[in-house]
Order: sequence, then C-alpha cells, then structure tokens
Amino acid sequence: MRRLLGIGQGLIGNLRRVLFVSLLLASGGLPLAQAEALPGWSASDEQSTQVVDHAGWQNFLNTFLHTDAAGQTYLDYARVTPPHRIQLAAYLTELQAIDPLTLNRAEQQAYWLNLYNAATVEVVLGDYPVKSIRAIGGAFGGLVPTGPWSAERVRVNNQMLSLDDIEHGIFRPKFNDFRAHFAFNCGAKGCPNLAAHAFTGLALEAQLNAAAQAFINHPRGVRLQDGSLTLSKIFDWYRADFVADEQALPLFLAPFAEPILGAQLTNYSGRIDYEYDWSLNEAAPSL
Repeated sequence: MRRLLGIGQGLIGNLRRVLFVSLLLASGGLPLAQAEALPGWSASDEQSTQVVDHAGWQNFLNTFLHTDAAGQTYLDYARVTPPHRIQLAAYLTELQAIDPLTLNRAEQQAYWLNLYNAATVEVVLGDYPVKSIRAIGGAFGGLVPTGPWSAERVRVNNQMLSLDDIEHGIFRPKFNDFRAHFAFNCGAKGCPNLAAHAFTGLALEAQLNAAAQAFINHPRGVRLQDGSLTLSKIFDWYRADFVADEQALPLFLAPFAEPILGAQLTNYSGRIDYEYDWSLNEAAPSL
C-alpha cells in the first residue's frame, strides 16, 4: 500500500510539473536556468596565444545567413544540403577536440559562443521543418515541448554538455558579462541576431557591443510607442544580469540606443511591458 501511495504521489508531482510548464508555455515563458557554475571550468591561460579557427562556421554563415533591411538575421534552413550539414558537424567536431581551458579568456568566450550557436543550428536542422525550436525535445518524452536546451549535445574535455550547461553553467557565471544575452542565439525571431560573423577573441569586445546595439535598437528588443515601453522578455527573464530594479532598465539601456531612442529611454519612468516571438528565425522564401 505504501508503495502504491508513493507511486501515486509521484504521478501527482509529475502532473503538477506538467501543468506548471504548460502554463509557462501558454504565457510565452520558459523555466529559466540559473547561472550556477559547473565545477571544473574556471581555468584559463592568459599567456596563451592560441587562436581557434572558426572558418568552418563562417563559411556556413556566409552561405545561409541573411540580413533584412532592419538589420535582423535569418537562417535559410531549407537550403542547407546534406553535404553542408556534414561540414557543420565537422566544425563542431573540431571545436569539441579543443581544450578551451588552455585558451585565454577572450578566445574562450568566442569558443563557447560559436559552439553554442552552431550546435543550436544543428539541433534545428535535425528536426527541420519545425515552426519553433520549443517544439524540439521537451520534458516527459516530449509531452511538454520545452525545447532542446537541457539535453546533452556536445562533449568537451570528455564531459557531455547541454546548451544550458554552456550558457548558464559555464559562460554566465564565469565571464559575468550581460552582453552575452545578445550573442547567444536560440533560433527564435525574438532572440538577438545570429551573428553574421563568427566570434573571435581579437574582435570580441567590438562584436559584443555591436550585438547589444543591434538588439536594443530593433523593435523586438526595445520599442517605445505612444508613450509606452515594450522590451524583450530577455530583460524580464534575466533582469538580475542587467539591473537590480526593473525601473532602472530604461536608463541602463539608453547608452546602447540611437540618440533619439536613448533620450526617450533616459526620461522614461512609466510601465514596462514584455514580449517575445518564439517562431523560428527562418529566412523567408524571397530572401
């Protein structure tokens, strides 16, 4: 009887979790991974001059990434051929053969950003055609479509890592740079751009600043219309990475904005709404 009760309580617990995640999905949100450092990834070698070759990723981006008139990037998944997928897999294999801890911090950041973004594209291609990356994988054998982020995808230093591990277990706690939120691409239209240029240690600072500016100056990042401010849900989900208090967000974002928008943000003190578009960042047929 006790065993039956335990099984029943376990089923109830699972149903509660399903309901919780379903409600989050219905509201446009997802459970968020906290920035808790995975052990064993804190080292770097600041004397290292090793430069990682990201040419394979750059070639892929040159072939399949498009940018619209407003500066937003889209990937042409439909045109990716089996040989191109093999080339992408080869690039990911090359990265996984590298020990990132032997790199300096800038090279490490470029390494993790490119690994994450390329692996995300590979995940989407594995299930393409798909309307949203959230439909890939998910909790309870796919019963609840929470996306592919928690599944182990790559092996680095003989340790299997998920996309969440890379972003929340390694990058965020180790490098503590809010601009990472504008550089990791989740495969959704609401996400910051999939960068047109592979990240490199040499150009990293300029690339991260450019990524922040591109997102904050696009309506999906920041939109002030009729006196009302709407921000990407990224600024709600990860608010603590940006500011301590929500009302400080407009002033925090102002330096990255174009002059007119920056002045409006500096003087804004009203309500803030949030939105996010989870549809796939897929290039339109006309592109």
